[in-house]
Amino acid sequence: MTENKSGKMALLLIFLTVFIDLVGFGIIIPVLPKFATDFGADAFTVGFLVMSYSLMQFFLTPFWGRLSDRVGRRPILLVSLAASTIGYLIWGGANSLLLLFLSRIVAGTGNANIAVAQAYISDVTTPENRARGMGLVGAAFGLGFTLGPAIGGFLSSFGFHALGYGAAAFSFIAFLLCLFALPEPQNRSNAGHERFDLKPTFYLKNLRDPSLSVSLLIFFLSTFAFANMEATLALLAAQWYGFKAADISWLFTYVGFVMVMVQGGLIGRLAKKYEERRLISIGAVLVVSGLLCVALLHNVPGLYLAMGLLAGGSSIINPSNQSMLSRLANPASVGGVLGIGQSLSTLGRIFGPIAGGAAFEYLGPACPYYVGASVMVLVFLFSLKLPRLQASAKADGQDEGVLNTAG
Repeated sequence: MTENKSGKMALLLIFLTVFIDLVGFGIIIPVLPKFATDFGADAFTVGFLVMSYSLMQFFLTPFWGRLSDRVGRRPILLVSLAASTIGYLIWGGANSLLLLFLSRIVAGTGNANIAVAQAYISDVTTPENRARGMGLVGAAFGLGFTLGPAIGGFLSSFGFHALGYGAAAFSFIAFLLCLFALPEPQNRSNAGHERFDLKPTFYLKNLRDPSLSVSLLIFFLSTFAFANMEATLALLAAQWYGFKAADISWLFTYVGFVMVMVQGGLIGRLAKKYEERRLISIGAVLVVSGLLCVALLHNVPGLYLAMGLLAGGSSIINPSNQSMLSRLANPASVGGVLGIGQSLSTLGRIFGPIAGGAAFEYLGPACPYYVGASVMVLVFLFSLKLPRLQASAKADGQDEGVLNTAG
C-alpha cells in the first residue's frame, strides 16, 4: 500500500476529528471535581465519578475497535461521537449527582473510540509511516488537552452548565466533520466478509498470543508508570516548591507542549531512522531518566528538565507501540487488538493513580517516581523482547511480517 494525496487528507481529517473531540474532553476534566462537590459529592465519590468514565473505556474500547473491523471505521466513529455529544449535553442539563454519573458513563462510552481512530491510521498508512501516523493521533490528544482547559476557563465564567454545552458543541462539530468529510478507508482489510467474533475468547486468544503479549503488556506498564506521575505531580510541586494552581497549570501546559512537538513532528523523523522496538527502548530510557530526575533534583529547573524527558519519552513510546501492535495483529482484527491495547492503557490509568497516591501518602513524595522508574525499567527490558519487523514490505494488505524474535 502506498500513501497518496487522498491518504494524507484522510490523516489530516482523522487528526482534526480526534483533536476537536478531545477539546471537548479537556473542557470538562479540570472542573469535574468542583461540579461534583456542588452536588454534595465527597472526595471518595468524586473518585468513583472519574473511574466510571475510565471503566466504560476499559470495557468498550475493544468492542468499538472490533466492531469497526466488521462494519467499517466511519460508522463507528459517527456513533461514538454522537454518544460523546449526548453525554456532554446531559452534563449541561445536570441537576443531580446521578445525572453527572450518567453523563460520564455515556461520554466514556463515546470516547472509547481511540482504537477506531488508530485502526483508521493503520488502514491509510504504509508500515514505514505507521508510527508517524499514530503520532498524529497523540498530537491531537496533546493539543486537545492543552487547549480544552483554556477554553473551559473562559466558559466557566458563564457557569458550570455552559461547560457541558460547550464540550457537546465540540463533539458535535467532530461528528459533522466525520459525517461530511471523512471517507471510509479503501484498504480496510477483508474483515467485513469474515465471521465477526467478540467473545471473551477473542480477548484471551490475543492476550495469550506470544507475538502480541509483550506489546500489550507494554501498554499497561507504560501507562501505569505515567499515571503515577499524573496523580501526584501537583501534590509534589505544591509540597516541595510551593507551586500554586497557576504554576501547576503552566507545568502541565509545558508537558502538553512537549508531547505535541514530539508526536506531531519528531516521531516521524525518528521512525524513518529506527524501527519501532528501538524507539520503545529509547523512550523507556528517557522516561526512567525523567522520573528519577523528579525524585532527585530538588529545584524548579530540574523539575522542568525532568518533565521534558518524561513527556518526550512517553510521546515516543506510545505511537511506536501502537504502530508495532497494528503491524503484529491480523489485519482482519486490527481494530479489536488495538482496542485491547487501549483497554490495558485504561487499566493502567485506573491502578496507576491508586498506587501513586498510596506511595505518596505513606512512603513519601519521591516514592511514586521511584516506583514508576522501576516499572519503566521493565518496559525497557520487555522492549528487547519485541520482534523485529520488516520495515517496508506489504503483501495483500498485510506486512510480510516478523523476521525474527529478539532475545
